[in-house]
Amino acid sequence: MSAIEDPYRILPSLAIKRRIHHRHSAQSVAVSLASRLIVKNAVRAWAIQPNLLHWPLGYVDSLAGLLVRFRSSAEIQPVQLEHCTAEWLRAPGASSARAILYLHGGAFITCGLNTHRSLVTRLSKAADAAVLTVGYRKLPSHRISDAIDDGISGLRWLQQSGYDGDRIVVAGDSAGGYLAFMTTLTAIRGQIAKPAGVATISPFTDADPARKLKHRNARRCYMFTREALSIFTRYLGEAQLPERRGGRPGPVVSPVDADLSSLPPVTIHASSDELLLADAELMAERLERAGIRCDLHLWDRQIHDFPLAADVLPEGRRAIRYIGDFVKDVTPGRDELSTGRSGRMWSASAPASTRVG
Repeated sequence: MSAIEDPYRILPSLAIKRRIHHRHSAQSVAVSLASRLIVKNAVRAWAIQPNLLHWPLGYVDSLAGLLVRFRSSAEIQPVQLEHCTAEWLRAPGASSARAILYLHGGAFITCGLNTHRSLVTRLSKAADAAVLTVGYRKLPSHRISDAIDDGISGLRWLQQSGYDGDRIVVAGDSAGGYLAFMTTLTAIRGQIAKPAGVATISPFTDADPARKLKHRNARRCYMFTREALSIFTRYLGEAQLPERRGGRPGPVVSPVDADLSSLPPVTIHASSDELLLADAELMAERLERAGIRCDLHLWDRQIHDFPLAADVLPEGRRAIRYIGDFVKDVTPGRDELSTGRSGRMWSASAPASTRVG
């Protein structure tokens, strides 16, 4: 689609819509303190022995499944993609007119369908949409390129279920934000589909740690340390991700270094105090330079990926509502189903188990 035909392509000087949310609740103060005392020290421990401590991280999602399995009010159906599992989820009353392809966070090594089910359920309700959450393959057993392939597999599944690109928003948090950008770019370049939008929370967008290490948040982040970031960068490099053609390993590809001119509208939510704020701001700058609409929301005094704690954080719930509004803004709604805008039909549910090759 050319710049003239694309209604969302605008002048670089007008591309970024920045909003700063200053209010913070008593709950966010408590969560930030807990994160600094517990999570940040756990991250420090991981940085000392990243390979040794991989095994407990691999069980995080299984443990979360024991806690949330009986609390979800959403309609959930398992989906089998080519190389991984996924969930087709719809909050009570949510429309099937639009869909979200969701890629969870977890530093490419942990978390999954269980840890993110509550967030995804809230997002389904806020966006009035069904959600396909992809349990993509993770490090160290697999490569980041495998996770991107799993995102593409999820996108193809949505297409086979009747969703055209203009009814799909690709979303993700943290490492899943990286995958949301890379999956969308891969889909557009391969002429598989052009999604209607990209929605990310605290996205990892720059594999080069230099900018983050120099940022003012390098020492004030409630969750990550400078040392852990350096170790994580080295960990990715040692994993040799992704592969170049011909079987030779290459560096991790950063979305901020890609040609972004073909992307649909983007929304980014991040904390003004987190280490990955540098990635969010740089991505917004690059999108502005490419003339792509970017709604950048900065949340004061929140932890990294704070909407994941929306069950206790009012700021997390507000952020999810904003993301839901974005999804509804860039996709047609229920009332447009009967107009035949895309010429296809949608069912309220998907097959209980579907394999996509």
